[in-house]
Amino acid sequence: RSGTSSQVTITGQEAWNELADFGECYASSEQANALKLVSTPAGTIDEAKVYKALFQSPDQGCLGDISSMSVPWQYVRGAVAEGFYTKRIPVPANLAVATPMAREKVTNLSDMALCYAGGHAAGARSLIENTRPGSKQQEKAIDAMLQDLVACIPPNPANNPQFDPMIVRYRIAEALWRLGMVKGQPGSSAGAAN
Repeated sequence: RSGTSSQVTITGQEAWNELADFGECYASSEQANALKLVSTPAGTIDEAKVYKALFQSPDQGCLGDISSMSVPWQYVRGAVAEGFYTKRIPVPANLAVATPMAREKVTNLSDMALCYAGGHAAGARSLIENTRPGSKQQEKAIDAMLQDLVACIPPNPANNPQFDPMIVRYRIAEALWRLGMVKGQPGSSAGAAN
């Protein structure tokens, strides 16, 4: 019949794959806006405001055949950051991190990811390069690295850290990118490109 449409909701691995594809596309084709998003401190009101400004229009070319996507803004930022890493997009000097975060200075998940990626580059790269977002393999990889992740958190008897595996993945991808440990460049040191 003319004039009718149907809406299909995707979930599970298919949804994570679509988000990953969106992140790669947005990081490479909407680079200026993507950089605005990852320039904000992760998980903050500023990040939410930039996200809202960037994605208020339903017309997003990187959605492909999908008419809309409803995911937490933190996941979108993470997928975009992973897109920067995967697409080997150089880190602007103002976002580059020259040295991994010292455990004593860790105050949030982004800091923890910088500490982890700096000390466990092979494990961090393996998570991003050898697992798909939201997959069982990702879950196993994060479980295997949990002790080392927790070792990047300053000791505090009041701490009982709990992690969203997707946020952990995305923060590690962003940390690898910011440290200049771009995919396909083993042993690369932190560096920046303008």
